[in-house]
Amino acid sequence: MRTRTTDPRRAARIAAVGAVTLVAGFMPGTGAATDTRTAEADVAYTCDLPSGAQPVAVHIEAELPVTTSIGTAIRLRDVALSFELPRSALSASPGAEPVAVSGSARMLTEVSQRGESTDVPWQGLEIPESPLPATGDLSLRATGEVPTITPRSSGDVLFALGQLDVGLAPRAAEGAGDASPPLAFSCKADPDQSAELATVTVPPESGTTPPSGAAPEPSGGATPDRSGGAKAGRAADLPSGGVQPPADCTVMTGPLPQVPKAAHGYMAGYSNVNKLAGAIKFNDPGHLRLNLNTSVSFLKCPTGVKSWLTTDGTLDYKGRAQMPPAEATFLTFGFMPTTAKVELILEGRIDIGTLGDSAPDPETKKYKETTTAIAPMRARLYDVEVNGEPLDVGPNCRSASPMTLELVGKGASGAGGPEGYTVKTGGPLTGYADVPPFTGCGVTEDLDNLFTASVSGKGNYTKMMQSPLCVEGVPANCPEPPKPEPER
Repeated sequence: MRTRTTDPRRAARIAAVGAVTLVAGFMPGTGAATDTRTAEADVAYTCDLPSGAQPVAVHIEAELPVTTSIGTAIRLRDVALSFELPRSALSASPGAEPVAVSGSARMLTEVSQRGESTDVPWQGLEIPESPLPATGDLSLRATGEVPTITPRSSGDVLFALGQLDVGLAPRAAEGAGDASPPLAFSCKADPDQSAELATVTVPPESGTTPPSGAAPEPSGGATPDRSGGAKAGRAADLPSGGVQPPADCTVMTGPLPQVPKAAHGYMAGYSNVNKLAGAIKFNDPGHLRLNLNTSVSFLKCPTGVKSWLTTDGTLDYKGRAQMPPAEATFLTFGFMPTTAKVELILEGRIDIGTLGDSAPDPETKKYKETTTAIAPMRARLYDVEVNGEPLDVGPNCRSASPMTLELVGKGASGAGGPEGYTVKTGGPLTGYADVPPFTGCGVTEDLDNLFTASVSGKGNYTKMMQSPLCVEGVPANCPEPPKPEPER
């Protein structure tokens, strides 16, 4: 079924009223709509390419329900954007002639119901590597998962298409020199045309009277006031485990539960021990097992509207929640060579929160994000040698309480691909940990004070390198992701 209209006034009525409308109208629900069909739309765009503004026809298709009920999620499946990029867009950049390109796309859609609408970004649509044809334009196709929308009242839900942002990474032939730099551009839908993709009917519940234009009530987070503002909750009140968004942000809506995906990867790195003027090298990578994207919230921060995406997980070393053992050698008290094996044991779970921009950087066209990971870890020491002589510390020489290891990674996604750290693609994570006093050390004598005096202390710098993740249903980096090398 091809969904098209010819009334430009209807598209003009879809005026964005910001994320507060998302709070009021669309929230996650249980169940899933059935009776689906494939909707298609052909929309004319004008793209700001390096070679100049050029028309680009974009074909969009998605499978979605014909009707749904109040409180039942509208899930768009098999979303795909297809378009042809003029060859001149690639040849206008310096560097060797590319033989293939890959990248990602982001479509800003408008979802409206009963006269109110909100912007819903379809982010991270992947463009697989496509060979450059010998002649003619380059055909590209972007696919991926998009957010679900759940209506809280009756009335048609309209999906319309807005700005398209594309980032491409050219690849040159082997031995041909450096490829052209990443290409980023934005496309705007031409005026005086319909940009509708589809409408989903939401009938009133039996025995109820349809609301007269009022926005549906939210199920949590914030309550709309009559002026269109929001009475927001504190970000610190979000039940997102040990990690929280910045205290100067307020909750507009959320947390909205998501269907998490299983993912796994590896991390390796260094952890300083300040008192010993050295570092423990975790050369054998730890195995991360994550529940990716468990919830999303929308926040109002001093620098604008942000998304807050949570993930949780654990470590897996031979079935135990810990890092693989590491061996460290130090000069205890500055002169006594001491060797010990160290285990970092996870007590609880790893909580991860990502604070992401809702708008791209005007210069880089990328969406900046900051990820914070918090893990309660207990350190255990064993196989200790001092001056080459074994020191029997027993099997329970460990920190008296878990230490909170907090690591932060900063990066961006969007035009030209990810950079820095993102949860999916990995990268450097840095932070500090306070090592508590030790207990249970020694068999024939109490060695607790010895290790507390030589190891325990505040502000021990840690740097971990995380590998790209293998994500359920995504073939990249699967079945076994690469193992990272520690970096100082």
